[in-house]
Amino acid sequence: MIELLRERTGKQHQELERVLIPIIKNVNTPEKYVRLLELFYGFYYPLEQHIAAHMDISFPGGFERRRKAALLLDDISAISGAHATPPATSTDLPEIADAAQALGVMYVLEGSTLGGQVISQILIRNLTVPELSKSLTFFNGYGTDTQSYWDTFVHYLQGYNGSEEQRQRMLDAAADTFLKFKSWAVRQQDLQ
Repeated sequence: MIELLRERTGKQHQELERVLIPIIKNVNTPEKYVRLLELFYGFYYPLEQHIAAHMDISFPGGFERRRKAALLLDDISAISGAHATPPATSTDLPEIADAAQALGVMYVLEGSTLGGQVISQILIRNLTVPELSKSLTFFNGYGTDTQSYWDTFVHYLQGYNGSEEQRQRMLDAAADTFLKFKSWAVRQQDLQ
């Protein structure tokens, strides 16, 4: 299933990266970093709420341990030195009506933990502020356990025994997540 997800969402993944990477590389002040964190929060927070209502209870380690939106608020507080007020959130989200769609969305969010480690390195190079090390918890994913969390997720997907229709809903939800995140990022950039 993981190979099929990669194959069927590769184009959408690349489209999202073409939008996000220039934004990330342009982060060179604490204010720009806060805006980046707010951009991610605005998409992650409502998605996590949506996923939680449909995640299969057999999901490894439980979904709660994989939620990361709160880390974004913690990072905003750490970099700004003030309590973070939750920013605006997206209402244009991928459809999640069952566990198959929730897993498709999770494929994107969990995969981003691997990319987050690359993002951390870009931020460290471009943004030199003393608070930075305390404000990278979101992009550091699961820290030294990031790869094992990803491997556990991949193993779970490989064992997924859904119907062909459920598998298609998973693929569609993953592709739609990339597209809607890209649209959200573009709209947020247009507001600045």
